[in-house]
Amino acid sequence: MIKNSFKYINVFFLILIFSCQPIDKVENVVFDYNQLSKININAKQKIVNELYQSKFIDPYIDHSLSKSPKDHLKEWFESNFEINGNQNLLEINIIEASVKKTEIPNTDKKKYKEKTIFFYEIILLVEFVLYDDSNFLLANVLVESKRTTTSGKFISLFEYERIIDNMILETLFDFTNESKKLIQEHMINYVF
Repeated sequence: MIKNSFKYINVFFLILIFSCQPIDKVENVVFDYNQLSKININAKQKIVNELYQSKFIDPYIDHSLSKSPKDHLKEWFESNFEINGNQNLLEINIIEASVKKTEIPNTDKKKYKEKTIFFYEIILLVEFVLYDDSNFLLANVLVESKRTTTSGKFISLFEYERIIDNMILETLFDFTNESKKLIQEHMINYVF
């Protein structure tokens, strides 16, 4: 009887010890546009043309996201893309802002256990065009940024959203830095 009591006490303490282990808390991805590049252009007007329309077929998933890459681009244009001047028109054409999700065979058995995994790809493609008041083309820049990642096939919804948001944020960092660099190169006379 005493032997059984020690057995139950040992089991109780083991459960207690394991239940006191720290839980890894995964943070949400935070989109802080203040951390992204800021651009100042000599123009009196800025127009954003949404040429890209989400595709509602596989493998495209940007239409199903709570906030699409196109929405993030528009927020960046609004908060970090300033125009200062009394002449010129800046036209921003969003050509592509897609996210694709494809099921592919797993070739890296060390990273994932499943036979198939998900492959994600994001593409941002934007054209910046500067016109003078006579509608004469002064300068234009085409900026593209791509990223890919993978995930296991059986992940939680929270993990899925975190993977997508993280990929969008990293692509935005790449895109904004590349935009600033190319705009300063090709629109040097119109950048503050």
